[in-house]
Amino acid sequence: CRLGLSHCRKCRNANKGAQRVWTAGSDCWTTVQHRVSGSVDFYRNWTQYQSDFGEGPDGNYWIGLNSLHALTASGPRKLRILMKVWNDSEHWAEYSSFSVGPESDSYRLSVSGFSGSAGIGDSMLRNDGRPFSTRDADHDTYLEGHCAVIHIGAWWFSGQKYREFPSAIGGPLARA
Repeated sequence: CRLGLSHCRKCRNANKGAQRVWTAGSDCWTTVQHRVSGSVDFYRNWTQYQSDFGEGPDGNYWIGLNSLHALTASGPRKLRILMKVWNDSEHWAEYSSFSVGPESDSYRLSVSGFSGSAGIGDSMLRNDGRPFSTRDADHDTYLEGHCAVIHIGAWWFSGQKYREFPSAIGGPLARA
């Protein structure tokens, strides 16, 4: 699974610092999160999620909440989600408007303008307007538990009783 933000029209073949850059069509994208295996532990605390972590450009990676806010602070960006599922079929979703607020607002998510391939659906709609949650910072609305603990990962959890995207690879399939 790869999540990316559109940031330029002409892509240079270089990564900027820890940020991974990739192309799709004529657009250039900055990788926000890339999950390919369970080799990197994404069950981390609030402070760890503020900075980037992970492996090389094609490995497991998280850009960091501070960088994500900085990339979207000047205005919303496009978000593209690419997923390869268990049968190797590939799906995509794109949002025309994506931004993440500052730490003082718990990195609140704003996302709208969905389009996508058959089978993926608007999986981010329920997360719009939600603050970010980690195992030590419970900002979800689920009254019977803590979604980041239940799903073994961090996200803009809505607190609904179904799997949120993304959870730990190989983690529990449902229950939030």
